[in-house]
Amino acid sequence: MSVPRRMHVPRRMNTPSRAGSMFPHTVTVYNIEVETDPNTMKSVVTNHITILRGVLVNASKGVNVRASGLESADAVTMYVPFSVEAVDGVTGKGKTYLPSIDFWRSEEKGDHWTFTISEKGLVGHGYTFFVKGEALPPEGTKPNLVADVVEGNFPDVYHITKIDTLDFGSPDMQHWEVGGV
Repeated sequence: MSVPRRMHVPRRMNTPSRAGSMFPHTVTVYNIEVETDPNTMKSVVTNHITILRGVLVNASKGVNVRASGLESADAVTMYVPFSVEAVDGVTGKGKTYLPSIDFWRSEEKGDHWTFTISEKGLVGHGYTFFVKGEALPPEGTKPNLVADVVEGNFPDVYHITKIDTLDFGSPDMQHWEVGGV
């Protein structure tokens, strides 16, 4: 008895071309660091911008508005494979993921990115939001205004409300499920 042969070569679902991929979207992740300058006692803001290529963004604004009646009831779930391509939004240099607590303690934040659930504007803490697409602020925007400028200029801006790390199964199955509003 003969064994059937494959008609094509199998390919990974998250290939760089992403044509026909289940991860067709790009997002821009903003890790915003707010610290107090001990000399001036003023807040100092540092923006760590990362572009993730090869994610799935599932927005559900229409469903939530129908179900709840609230106009601001939009929500999103983003699926991010562990193998996602992550690059610095300014330099294009590759970045690696660090768990939230390790990222905020790191002295080398420019080489890494993270997901964080937190409130905007907490001094001494960082917060994270993401935008569907490559969404960079206009050149020359002051660091303390970047978050407001991005939120005002792009329609699909989401603050993270949940992060599930799904690190079981084969490497192709491992991913983060990130919720936002």
